Amino acid sequence: MARPRLRLARGCPGPGPDARDERGAVALEAAIVFLFLFAILAGVIDLSMYFKDSYSVSTAARAGARMASADPLASPFTRAAATQAASGLTDLRWQDVKEIWVYKANVGTTSALSVPSTCAVNCVKFTLTAPGTPSAGTGTWPTRNACTGSLIAVDSVGVRVVYQHKAAVMFTNNALITEDVVMRLEQIPSTQPCIGTGA
Repeated sequence: MARPRLRLARGCPGPGPDARDERGAVALEAAIVFLFLFAILAGVIDLSMYFKDSYSVSTAARAGARMASADPLASPFTRAAATQAASGLTDLRWQDVKEIWVYKANVGTTSALSVPSTCAVNCVKFTLTAPGTPSAGTGTWPTRNACTGSLIAVDSVGVRVVYQHKAAVMFTNNALITEDVVMRLEQIPSTQPCIGTGA
């Protein structure tokens, strides 16, 4: 039994090459728009995570500097500051905390503040050995002056936190976030012990 043939009514031709070309163009445009929107979404996610990490690093550096400035005579002075900074980084991957510096930020007996390019003099550098736990530290800061008198004589402490950001997608991957916070040591009357010793 022969199968009936389907015939198109006159004036109603089937999809020709023009219709197929149009469908292909629409699919291509949809793919381009999707890639564009995906790039925007990925960028928003990456930048949001980057700014979140930057805020955490900034907050940690500020907490460390505040701790050091409030207790200038503490015997484990630099370690206490580093521990305080490290405790503010517990929402980040501790393995990506590259270093924490605690350093003297004023130059000699002048009031000029300086952020050192290397942790060499009056500076102790820490890494993290576990979440919230700084290493023993390398470097020294032998004496700190917190005596009441001229503000020029009072030392300032700086805390630097360096963190390597890992991006969720790609745009800010492995970017280093560095934050320095400097505060003047709280002054102690010169009638009391006001020179801190030891790092």
